[in-house]
Amino acid sequence: MKSKFSQTMQDFSRAVIVPVKFMAVMGLFLAVSVILQLEFMPNVVQTFGGLIKTMMDSMLNNLALIFCVGITASLAKKKKVEAALISLIAFLFFLAANNAWLTLTDQLAEAGEMGLFGTGQAVVLGFQVVDMNIFLGMLVGCLVAFIHNRFSDKEFVDFLSIYGGSRFSFMILIPVILITAIGMSYIWPVVNNWISSLSGFILTTGLLGVFIYAFGNRFLIPTGLHHLLWMPFCFTALGGTAEIGGQVYNGAANIFYAEMANAGSITSLDPSLRFATFGFVKIFGSIAVSLALIHCAKKQRKEEVKGMILPSMFVAAVAGITEPLDFSFLFASPLLWLVHSLLTAISETILWGIGARTYMLYGLIDTFVSNSVFSPSVTKFYLVIIVGIVMSVIWYFIFVLLINKLNIKTPGREDDPEEIVVADAATGEQLVTASANDFDLVVAGLGGKENIESISNCFTRLRVTVKDEELVDSAQLEKISQQKGIVLNGTNVQVIIGMGVQSFKDDICEKLGMSEG
Repeated sequence: MKSKFSQTMQDFSRAVIVPVKFMAVMGLFLAVSVILQLEFMPNVVQTFGGLIKTMMDSMLNNLALIFCVGITASLAKKKKVEAALISLIAFLFFLAANNAWLTLTDQLAEAGEMGLFGTGQAVVLGFQVVDMNIFLGMLVGCLVAFIHNRFSDKEFVDFLSIYGGSRFSFMILIPVILITAIGMSYIWPVVNNWISSLSGFILTTGLLGVFIYAFGNRFLIPTGLHHLLWMPFCFTALGGTAEIGGQVYNGAANIFYAEMANAGSITSLDPSLRFATFGFVKIFGSIAVSLALIHCAKKQRKEEVKGMILPSMFVAAVAGITEPLDFSFLFASPLLWLVHSLLTAISETILWGIGARTYMLYGLIDTFVSNSVFSPSVTKFYLVIIVGIVMSVIWYFIFVLLINKLNIKTPGREDDPEEIVVADAATGEQLVTASANDFDLVVAGLGGKENIESISNCFTRLRVTVKDEELVDSAQLEKISQQKGIVLNGTNVQVIIGMGVQSFKDDICEKLGMSEG
């Protein structure tokens, strides 16, 4: 049961991150649009910037629908296109049914001076419904994926065949969505109060709350469940609610994006920003750790280690993707990972405590562009640079001290040198393909082709669900030339590959004649 729950949570975590990855692009273009609309820009440029902002706002204001379709398509084990289409229709059904029930039972709230803000309701795609925000997309997306996976293979006799397959799962969903829409009219106001209480608890704990949030957000990365911590605080009411420019926004990231769009009238950033500063470790922490790992490598292997670490550092600091670097030392020493997480929490707590109000969700590019639309007096970005330099030095010396003192076998310090995956220095992407030998090792390590139920991947990990965990041979998996670590959790097997895991997974699936799970 525990293994099944863990697998479910990891599948959900992987599904949620699919639409989130597109948020970085939205934020980047939203920042560009704001810059293009500055007063000194020519009118034609300002007009173009306004058009881009309108496009980005359409995404920002409809995240529930985007998450609904993204989660369904990711969780669907087959017929993904049909599952995505059903999720879109199911989302519309929910809105229509919920609005109709609120109207029928005279529960529709009346807009005040601030619209529906504070009433627990909102207008979504023209329907006034209970304000579930992004949770609505998650709920409907998971419901559709579950029912689709269970019933989309059901077939009927010829004259009823039109109602088989995905249409059958769609038919089942209609009453399910209706009941859910009615139920949420009564359940969600209660849940909304709980969310407000929890958010208030984190907010009122001050620096302690920042420390706990920052530590957990980094420490949970090996489990793949860290998304379940930061994502709700950044994109749902759990992270805070603010009214900006006549619109209500929920979540630290969404609130900041809305403030970007109204930068001219913003004199101080919303306190929810404390949940959107974990890019600090991606920039400064990654650089410090990388330099420490290179410094501690054996002399004859320094160049080899540079070839592996520097591209990973570049991807982490610039793009905000830290997994390739994280896994280079995480499995060598859980102690280093604990220290890394503590230093992350200390840094974010210090930043918030001294008054830094800088948005740092991803990497250097996103951080620079997003904050450039505000005055330095608002973001206090200079404090980030000062703290970043000081903490980077501390990070570096602590890592060097621990690695040397405890003789930790970080890259380049192993007793028996193993083959190291070298990354393309220009792109930061690992040149990864599954050789014939790797393919045989994957199949043998997973207990044979018949024991493999599904194969997928996240940023850096090959994720496999097997039927019988007893058949898994970790010794065989550890012989895979590209692997950086193996994680076994019941029927869930993870092989750490790196940034090239997508091509590695595709190669394996092609040779097995399987599609992504």
